[in-house]
Amino acid sequence: MAIAGANVSTERRNFFMSSAQLEALERKEELERNPLRQKLGSPLQAGARILNFDLGSKDKAVLALSSHQAKIADLETSQLTKGAAKHTGPVTAVALLNRDYNGSQIALSASWDKSIKMWPVDNPQHTLAVFSGHADFVKCLAVHPTLPLVYSGSADKSIMYWKLPDSAEISAIRDTPLTIHPVKTVKGQHTGQIYALCLDTVSADVLYSTGSDASIRAWNAQTGAAIRIDDMEEWCIPRGEHKTNIFDCKATENTLWTASADKTAIGWDVESRVVDLILEHDASVNAVLPIPQAGIVATGVHGGVICIWKVNSGSPRIIREIHAHTDDVTCLQAAGRVFYSSGLDGTLRKWDIKDIIEFAGGMEYIPAELEALKSQQFLNKPKEKAAKASNSALTEEEERELAELMSDLDDM
Repeated sequence: MAIAGANVSTERRNFFMSSAQLEALERKEELERNPLRQKLGSPLQAGARILNFDLGSKDKAVLALSSHQAKIADLETSQLTKGAAKHTGPVTAVALLNRDYNGSQIALSASWDKSIKMWPVDNPQHTLAVFSGHADFVKCLAVHPTLPLVYSGSADKSIMYWKLPDSAEISAIRDTPLTIHPVKTVKGQHTGQIYALCLDTVSADVLYSTGSDASIRAWNAQTGAAIRIDDMEEWCIPRGEHKTNIFDCKATENTLWTASADKTAIGWDVESRVVDLILEHDASVNAVLPIPQAGIVATGVHGGVICIWKVNSGSPRIIREIHAHTDDVTCLQAAGRVFYSSGLDGTLRKWDIKDIIEFAGGMEYIPAELEALKSQQFLNKPKEKAAKASNSALTEEEERELAELMSDLDDM
């Protein structure tokens, strides 16, 4: 029991730590003092670990924070706006709706407290609705682009479908938030926690799910029925190619990408359900982001490195590494010509896709304006490689291919 008036230490070294833990802490703190890492990607400091984020259409992002809060970030000023949506546990997933309610943009936040809250971006502390139904931590969210449907995945091994309230229901709210119950619960097929959900990008008719059982499944995005190959078989990729937790999934027109703790990111052919490409790393892959118009895939790795892979021809290979985050990368999302990354180091960083691909200074991406800081680094580049990079340097012909691909980005 805490004694009134006693000093309570928050210094991590005052707690028992093994020599390995202490060495890791000192290394991380040295990285945090590195002047180059303090500038790379124009970091927005969130003040807590960022577990997830989502991008809006109005230069806004919503951040899921370990400090039991969801906050709005202004991407133009790289500042957090005032106020926060509050939970009683870490916020693990967030989403921004693509429509307004009574003139206000709306966000959703999901938490270890088993709830999902709905709130206006311009007044985060005003809860409009609470989605109630999960029996354990809510791990992930997805929002249908055209229908008033939201999807959630949980540690209770279920996927829930929720119907968003209409404007009239929201307008009637005074002091007590509206309680929303799921319209569909999918449970029984996954044998572990649901870590990631995504919709197909062509019609948004299919919802993909994956998690700790290392399987991948597909569902009708409106009804929740399992997608079937024929009368005898459901669409499913069982545990096998991925050996353990799948943390992220992203869909493109013909490919589903997954990122796993087994140190791989895999591109699957959606029709045949067979492996198309495997990206092998030396550490757990926490996030994946395909950028097909540029012929690349970005992966976020345990330890903080972002790897940029060329995947549009021949064997996949790393063309760039970004050593910016000082702790695990947690989420990657694209917005037009740029993509953003978040990490357990509490930063949200912004990257220009074209600049990274056309960078001619070597494997490690350091823009010219920050080159002078390289000599001020307190730490040499870590010995551990975040990914296998043998034969990863591009030939002159491949560099020309990439330059041609960049013309596609000019139309984004």
